[in-house]
Amino acid sequence: MTRCWASLAALAAAGCVSFDPAGPPVRDVSGTYPATIVTRIENQFEARSDTLAAVLTLRNTGYRGQVTGTYRLASGEAGPFGVALDTEDTLVVTDFGLPPKPIAGVTAIRNLYSWCDFTRLGIGPIPGVFRNDSLFATGQGSVPCFYRLGGGFLLNVHTEVFLSIAAAR
Repeated sequence: MTRCWASLAALAAAGCVSFDPAGPPVRDVSGTYPATIVTRIENQFEARSDTLAAVLTLRNTGYRGQVTGTYRLASGEAGPFGVALDTEDTLVVTDFGLPPKPIAGVTAIRNLYSWCDFTRLGIGPIPGVFRNDSLFATGQGSVPCFYRLGGGFLLNVHTEVFLSIAAAR
């Protein structure tokens, strides 16, 4: 009986020692990434795409694959940009613009589609991947857009929003 208890105690001690509170190691993707951001909206009235040039500056935090940084658009607008990276190099864009939602706080995007209410954007974290020294992410959501019809009537139209980010170091 004492052997069994000794074995269990050794096993429990080994389990405690091997726990890593920082999570599994992920590769370092810190650096500066020139990027192309493509937005597209589609609804019954229009289909429109726009392209923004940007620079992403990223740094690994060393904690559970969290990568923080900033975006800077060619227009000069800047803000937070962050991803959660896993050991397989897949990622989720968790921050792009001011919180609470990715892209809703990016002024340049809101200005491109000023007739749409980005405060009501329905988009969650944006999935993507790192391949070699390149980041790719695509997301989709919906937003209400408002169109004036004859007689001053305002129509609320469900609009699909697509986002694509491609960046390379």
